[in-house]
Amino acid sequence: MGAGIWRREPARWNLTALLGRYSAHLAILIVLVALGMTERITDSPPTTVEGRGPFSAPAAAEPIETATAVPIEATAHEPAARQGITREAHPLTTVPERPRLDVITYTVQEGDNIFLIGEAFGLSPYTVVWSNMEILQGAPWLLQPGLPLIIPPVDGAYHTVKAGETENDIAIAYGVDTTALYNTWNSITEGETLAEGTLLVIPGGIGPDFEWEPPPPPTAVPSWPNTGIAAAVQAPVAPEASATANGWFILPTGSNEVSGYVFGDYRNPRHIGLDYRCRLGDPIYAADGGTVVFAGWGGGYGNLVRIDHGNGFVTYYAHFSSFAVVAEQAVAQGQVVGYCGTTGRSTGPHLHYEIRLNGVPQNPALYEP
Repeated sequence: MGAGIWRREPARWNLTALLGRYSAHLAILIVLVALGMTERITDSPPTTVEGRGPFSAPAAAEPIETATAVPIEATAHEPAARQGITREAHPLTTVPERPRLDVITYTVQEGDNIFLIGEAFGLSPYTVVWSNMEILQGAPWLLQPGLPLIIPPVDGAYHTVKAGETENDIAIAYGVDTTALYNTWNSITEGETLAEGTLLVIPGGIGPDFEWEPPPPPTAVPSWPNTGIAAAVQAPVAPEASATANGWFILPTGSNEVSGYVFGDYRNPRHIGLDYRCRLGDPIYAADGGTVVFAGWGGGYGNLVRIDHGNGFVTYYAHFSSFAVVAEQAVAQGQVVGYCGTTGRSTGPHLHYEIRLNGVPQNPALYEP
């Protein structure tokens, strides 16, 4: 055989060459897998939320995101079996609402009613009335712009402790267990003597009955009371005399003697009027000229007369035994508008008298002559 004749190499040489060639590919594949694992760890979301600490909860307005394993489609450079971690948003996730930690005051606006106010604060309209019995006197139809209302943090009632009341008395009155009184809003402890004037949030409490609408007003001036006290009082001044306000007030009972609560009394901080002393059947006078805008049943006010003086002032005369005027009647300063009584939420004859300026209760004592 000559040197130009081709000769086959041994088979073991070919196997060695193949192993050397594919070992290089295997090394490259290992490097790629290692890089992929590093990328997955690097892509994981941080626990720290921007602007907050690493363990702070996200704000309520932001969607809460959760980490979910989702398969990634295969590409020319990645095997189809590889999976990654992505952030999946859940926009409907909500954070549970927590009750307010305090009692607030809301000023009634034009166009408001009890139902709208309750809805705005997430409360039952009954809660709004029961929490403002001293202000509304169980007569929600007397609501007017400018009136400050107590808004409790939860449904129930807001109660002013009266002299001698105990936890058991209050719990029975509102249909709750005494344990309901010891809550995050009331700074009282079990067994202590309750101070008169203490204000209590009563979750789940049910207050006194009241009517949403007033009864029909009287169609004529009621007859004079047959008490023997007011029989000698002269007849009311004719409407044409004058309905013009003088801009100053006289005493509606003719005296500044007080019987009961004063304005913002420490024993009843939510009392927005002044209780004048009077005897059953004594005449009550219009504090200034104006127009009777309400004469009828006023819930806790009992028989109520309300006079608009046309200058931003409105006066209230409550607990009458009977009336001497009707709605839409013009009255002059000093005219008899009704007679002292004890109707409504009253423990004895007296006049509950209020002055409101643009709906805001004023201290009547500051307007006395």
